[in-house]
Amino acid sequence: MKTTFDCIPCIVSHLVHVAKMMTDDDNKRHEIIKRTLAEAVNTDLDMTPPEQARLFHKIIKEITGVSDPYMEAKDRSTEFALELLPLLREEVKRHDDEFEAIVRLVIGGNIIDYGADHAFDIRDAERRIMEVFDMDIDLAEIARLRDEMERAESIFYMADNCGEAVFDRLLIERYESKITLGVRGEPILNDITPREISQSGLDIVPHVHTGDMTPGVSMIHSSPEFIQEMRSADLVIAKGQGNFETLNEYDRSIFFLLRVKCAVIANLIGNVELGDLQVIGKNIT
Repeated sequence: MKTTFDCIPCIVSHLVHVAKMMTDDDNKRHEIIKRTLAEAVNTDLDMTPPEQARLFHKIIKEITGVSDPYMEAKDRSTEFALELLPLLREEVKRHDDEFEAIVRLVIGGNIIDYGADHAFDIRDAERRIMEVFDMDIDLAEIARLRDEMERAESIFYMADNCGEAVFDRLLIERYESKITLGVRGEPILNDITPREISQSGLDIVPHVHTGDMTPGVSMIHSSPEFIQEMRSADLVIAKGQGNFETLNEYDRSIFFLLRVKCAVIANLIGNVELGDLQVIGKNIT
């Protein structure tokens, strides 16, 4: 997905938010805004929005000297999700179709996102996750996802945010003998990196990281080893909006599991509303 003109106001809003979050020093805030907005003026519309974010956050880290500004938020999200996980396991057992219930929950966890939602409050997360059982979802696509996961001999599971990644275990553990986990190579927003794999309970499967800080999968900046691992899998499952923005033109079998968080994505998918649960299969033979 290329950056659109409608992405630019969101980019600017995000930069201001991050500048205010990162430091109380007005001089540093001003420097962040000046340098990132100068970069935004030269926005390359052929780049994906997450690749744009990569450039901006490199500048921010250089100015502040802080390599992982969301570390506390990531750890708090993971702790919250681990506390909630036993309740979700019991909830799954109450449903006739446990696979459908799990898919709803792993998508529901996608609301834990400090990048797309500046006002996100972890205290409201449980309600917003549990509401997924009352929401519309494409049951035919869920059935197709189940068939493809059963059929595939190897699955590459591209994770997204901390906290959300804990809930991913509900799906990953059912197919752990055939799954390789993908994560970000360097800290960016509240996305999961190798540091958080074990504490999220996802060390049950092998993993590979992008070697990069794009909050998605950059086919340009990700390491050759990562790209090879992903492309060698029979099936890719990509969680969240950033992975959708960077992989929506991927040319092999892939499923996207996400909640729609912006109007640009809603228009791209078509006939969806903000907050909708999406299971989208592409290139499925």
